[in-house]
Amino acid sequence: MIRSKGGEWTYPVEAEETLIVSGPLGSTAIKLEKNSARIENSPCDNKTCAAAGAITKQGQWTACLPNNVLLIITGSRRQTRSEGGSDVDSVAW
Repeated sequence: MIRSKGGEWTYPVEAEETLIVSGPLGSTAIKLEKNSARIENSPCDNKTCAAAGAITKQGQWTACLPNNVLLIITGSRRQTRSEGGSDVDSVAW
């Protein structure tokens, strides 16, 4: 899921494309490929969002905070521990 002040968009995890999302600073490029998603480029000063790399698992997120763009892998199926998920959620922890 991609969220910004301009709206919210959902794409399948297997999507292969580059998306442009507008924020208050300008355009953020998001790359969807090989069951992963990452912020490829953004108009922020420090580019920490692009340096963070790709996310690949349900519940992971990355964001360009200065440009108000959030990228998160959502879904209804919870991963098991053997798939890289956790048996303890943030509420219980």
